[in-house]
Amino acid sequence: MPLLFLLLQQLRKVSSDSTFQSLGKIEARSLYSVENPIFFSLILVVIILAVSVIYYRYVIIPMKKKHLQAEENMRLQQAELMALFAELSPDPIFRFDELGKVILANNSAHKFFPNRILVGEKAQVLFPFLNDYDINDVISNARSVNYTYKLGETFFQFIIEGVPKLNVCQVYGRDITDLKQTERELKEALAKAEESKQLKEYFLAQISHEIRAPLNVIVGYSDILAEELKNFHNDDFYHILRSMKNNSKRLYRTFDLLLNMSQLQTGRYDVRFEKISLLPIFKTLHSDFQSLAEEKKLFLNLNNNLEEEITVIGDHYSITQIFINLIDNAIKYSTVGGVDINLYRDGVNICVGITDTGKGMSREYTEKLFIPFTQEEMGYTRRFEGTGLGLAIVKSFADLNRAKLNVRSEVAKGTTFTITFNGENRWGPQ
Repeated sequence: MPLLFLLLQQLRKVSSDSTFQSLGKIEARSLYSVENPIFFSLILVVIILAVSVIYYRYVIIPMKKKHLQAEENMRLQQAELMALFAELSPDPIFRFDELGKVILANNSAHKFFPNRILVGEKAQVLFPFLNDYDINDVISNARSVNYTYKLGETFFQFIIEGVPKLNVCQVYGRDITDLKQTERELKEALAKAEESKQLKEYFLAQISHEIRAPLNVIVGYSDILAEELKNFHNDDFYHILRSMKNNSKRLYRTFDLLLNMSQLQTGRYDVRFEKISLLPIFKTLHSDFQSLAEEKKLFLNLNNNLEEEITVIGDHYSITQIFINLIDNAIKYSTVGGVDINLYRDGVNICVGITDTGKGMSREYTEKLFIPFTQEEMGYTRRFEGTGLGLAIVKSFADLNRAKLNVRSEVAKGTTFTITFNGENRWGPQ
């Protein structure tokens, strides 16, 4: 580079001098004189070409050869590492060409097929399932084939990958015997769970029938006895018969809870939406629970601020069960005062509030209020009986009817549950 720089300086000097010289002096110069700019330019071009050739021959070419050699060494090193990886792999690895001949098999592959020479063997002989595939198509289109193959008691999963660049198929295998065993155990467990679920449903249905039948007799005879003895004015008999009737209804409700929860958990509940008149439902429930409230010396008021023929769209059975459980709980947890059932509008919404004067609930417990089989007081020493299913079913049935459920409670003052049916077009006069 310094040499080129000096030559260019000399060229500029000569050119500058020649500019100011006359034409006569230029003609007088010798053709081969260094002072002749044309001759000097030719010499300069020759020198530059010579330097370029020397630089390319002794610098560029050796560097290029060194780079190619480094690339080749890297490729060979990677190939060795991949070969070592394949050789040490605990899973069988094969490679075969477009003719289906095996050209590579690692140690695990030889263990997979002991006492056989694998290299040169037909892949279709080793893996009969390959007869169902066009090997050339798999290779040329880089297709992937996944197949599970059983050898004795061992299950293997093979993945065949076409490699168009190398015109070969690469086969990777792995032992999935443990996975198959786990899969089989899961299927057996699922079958047992399904059988257990069916047995539970059958048991609940059967036991419900077996208990309801004698309860019907008890309730029926209780009503007959109450009618026959009403002229005797015997308070003891009246209280005994009322207690028999109320406890029979309690058993009814307990089995309804169990059946409802079973149907909800198994997804077997059959929903039937229809137009439902609310007021007749609450008149019936008020009449049914009046006896239980009187037994505990509580009031039970039905306060209706809705139109007589107001309706909602919902599932009749589940809506009825919502309010059966809420009224039953309100009476159960109240020892003084009583329960108010309030029907009213909140804008376009229809609301039903069940307010009691019971023990109320702590804020901590309201966070797990709708978890099945839970009560604020647990164990044999609890003051209030029950299964802990009622409110869980209320929440599930409210969601099923797309109704909102709100709870307000204060310890020692009471609780209000409010069910809100939403939407302007979901109710109206029949």
